[in-house]
Amino acid sequence: MRQTITYILLLTTFVCFGTTTKVTRVIDGDTFETETGEKVRLIGINAPEISDIFGQEAKQYLSYLIENKTVDLQADNISNDRDRYQRLLRYVILDGVDINKKMVSDGFAFAYLKYKFSKSIDYEKAQLEARETNKGIWGDNNKETIIKEQEKKETSFWKDLSPKAYFVGSLVIILLLVGLFTYFKK
Repeated sequence: MRQTITYILLLTTFVCFGTTTKVTRVIDGDTFETETGEKVRLIGINAPEISDIFGQEAKQYLSYLIENKTVDLQADNISNDRDRYQRLLRYVILDGVDINKKMVSDGFAFAYLKYKFSKSIDYEKAQLEARETNKGIWGDNNKETIIKEQEKKETSFWKDLSPKAYFVGSLVIILLLVGLFTYFKK
């Protein structure tokens, strides 16, 4: 019995406080791969894609911060465990520093406020400070282009929906209309 309780407490500790892993490859400014081959997406941030303006710089900066280093991965208590590409969604902590927030505060990523996560207010403040002090993306000569691209991506809700979501939504609407027709027909 005592041994079972010990195992439960140990398992709970790993689930609550996250896991430690080595970063083997940075894919872009908000995604990397671990030594186990798991792909991890940083929660709460959205870095420019490699082909976009400032995309290479964002990747290089994340590489500088975490590549070939051992980091702590922490789940968020209100966001999903994985994204639609089956990447782990995690906060990355290195020597007590929140790397996700650092990417935003140093101007190499945007606060990704499209989805809910527990640190959204802090990340939004970090982005405002980076923008006011012209750090990273915000100091680039193409600042307005970057802002327009980001706003366009954040407002493309319908574009991001899967065919399955359209199908389910259509079924709900059809059922609702049939129900209303039946109700008013009486």
